[in-house]
Amino acid sequence: MDRFSVLPYANALPLVHFIQQVCPGAELVYRIPRRALDALLTGGVDAALVPLIDHLGHPDTRMIEGLGICADGDVASVLLQCRRPLREVRTVQPDPESKTSNVLVQVLLRHHFRIDAVVGCLPDGAVADARVCIGDRALRSHPSLETYDLAGEWKRMTGLPFVFAAWVVRRSCPNVAEISSTLRSAKDIGCRSIGILAQLAAERLNLPEDRCRDYLGHRLHYDVGTREHQAIDLFRRLATEIFGPGIGKALPPAVSGVRA
Repeated sequence: MDRFSVLPYANALPLVHFIQQVCPGAELVYRIPRRALDALLTGGVDAALVPLIDHLGHPDTRMIEGLGICADGDVASVLLQCRRPLREVRTVQPDPESKTSNVLVQVLLRHHFRIDAVVGCLPDGAVADARVCIGDRALRSHPSLETYDLAGEWKRMTGLPFVFAAWVVRRSCPNVAEISSTLRSAKDIGCRSIGILAQLAAERLNLPEDRCRDYLGHRLHYDVGTREHQAIDLFRRLATEIFGPGIGKALPPAVSGVRA
């Protein structure tokens, strides 16, 4: 019986919702992004949907070709929310669940916004000038003074889509072909069933169904092709310039004192 570590966000629904329809004996293990990889590396699951930075930082993992959570422009669920104008931002609170988005904001601060800001947890009682907010919380969040969609800003900087998460297995996995077939079939059904999934997301998030349909069906896509691999390679290079080669292992969810 295959076990899959899956993310508990609406954006993962087209990849994960129909796994058990394709493979009735499969077990889904829900993990927040910063815990997803642990289940795979410890042998608790056979495949995991993990944040991109975790895959890049762990050579013992390999992507299942062609599958991921991607955006080619504004995505609405990965945001930099500013309490003051961006040009005045000097401190950024990282998202506690997403290393990938925390690294992405630092890449954008350095190479796109050209803002000198510290991304990291502040002392108790201190309030950052801006914060990274992702996933379902971002979709439900209230407007801030200035809000920047990190996927959209990446597209404006590079002309490329961004890959937030990917299905990965251990390099020693003996049944990659079988797992890949299950996950591709589940994704294909999911992408044909956006209307059903939008209803589920709307009920879960208490958001309008048409907004969820636009989010799952237009703002996101789930096929990792040539342009997505170009984006992965560029993100790896830019992140390595800031954090060095151990980007996945060296970067905790809350990044203290790292200059952008």
